[in-house]
Amino acid sequence: MFGKKQPEQPSQSQSISGVNLTGSAIQQGQAGRDLQQSQSSKLDTQQQITNTDVVKQLENLETAIKAASLTPDEKDELLDYLRPAKREVNKEEPNKDLVGQNLKQVNETLKTMKETTEAGKSLWQTGQEVFQAITPWLGVAAKLIGM
Repeated sequence: MFGKKQPEQPSQSQSISGVNLTGSAIQQGQAGRDLQQSQSSKLDTQQQITNTDVVKQLENLETAIKAASLTPDEKDELLDYLRPAKREVNKEEPNKDLVGQNLKQVNETLKTMKETTEAGKSLWQTGQEVFQAITPWLGVAAKLIGM
């Protein structure tokens, strides 16, 4: 205390660079000497997709199915799963798992058709584009359709 020299404190610094945050949190820390802190996260910069956007995408797929050179039974099978999914999305509080389950059936049927018909190949590609577009809306239910 008297006449004793206090130990020299190491310099402290904090820096954040190359970051653009929206709706996120930053974690910072400060300690006397031995703090090492690291944090990384993946920020989702995709725009939010709405129920209306999902319905439009499903309508695009429905139109493609109706226009495809498939047998009436093949079209009916696809539409029998697609229509309930579209109906569910239109609800105020849609059950995304139910939508995912129906779209899983659509995807599996399209996959089978892709391997057996020329029209199925084109339709499968259209289906994949639609599924990719609605994956952010489906969230974890997207795993049901293999996305």
